[in-house]
Amino acid sequence: MKTVVKYIVLKSKEYQLGSPLHEVELKASANYFDEIPDVVEHQNHKFKVLSKELNRKKIFEDEIEEIQHIIVKMVALET
Repeated sequence: MKTVVKYIVLKSKEYQLGSPLHEVELKASANYFDEIPDVVEHQNHKFKVLSKELNRKKIFEDEIEEIQHIIVKMVALET
């Protein structure tokens, strides 16, 4: 199913509070939410995942389309 994952930084010396770190769009299974690791690496920085939110939608137009949106909230780990 189409999956959009948005990573948001809640606390870091280099990012403002609530800054979107990056967004990824991919095809993934319904289990992808559970497969997100507790520590995420991005641009040589490590972030600890504090919470994850999942929103799934089914769109019934010409075809049935399933979309899941995942928001991952993180804090920077000290290096």
